[in-house]
Amino acid sequence: MSTRTLIAALACTAAFQAPIAHAADDPGALIACGTTEADRVTSREEALARSQSWLDARVPYSQQACYRNEHGSYRTDCSGYVSMAWGLTHSRTTTTLREVAAEIPRADLRPGDALTTSYHAALFVRWADDAKSEPVVREQTGPDGAAPVERKWTAQTANAYTPLRYYRVTGD
Repeated sequence: MSTRTLIAALACTAAFQAPIAHAADDPGALIACGTTEADRVTSREEALARSQSWLDARVPYSQQACYRNEHGSYRTDCSGYVSMAWGLTHSRTTTTLREVAAEIPRADLRPGDALTTSYHAALFVRWADDAKSEPVVREQTGPDGAAPVERKWTAQTANAYTPLRYYRVTGD
């Protein structure tokens, strides 16, 4: 992992990293800003459109701030960004995103899936190469005040992340 990628990833480290047994105990719910009644059934196209809304608005990164638009109110860090794109009830943490998603093989990544570690999460957009080794992602990453970006990751960076698929995504 490059120094730049490591710094950006560490900037997205959620305030609470301990694994949580139940979603009701998820600390993300305490700093969720607002909630919806239930996790949405979200198409891949909707997830990308929702994520684009934060790119267009240049929503500034913060683990303590919330941003509200037509998609709801979510914490403006990396896991809040993925939570918003997926239409979750509240902003999850990088650890608790796994409670609403399943690990998938890297080669099966499709638009709207996520790449996660215990300290960072990004939304998968597409492959930049035919070998399916360099993903294009959208991510909300620090330092505080930085806007979300769409960028290509190197294969080395991507290999440090676990691919996840939201359990209520449609369009497969």
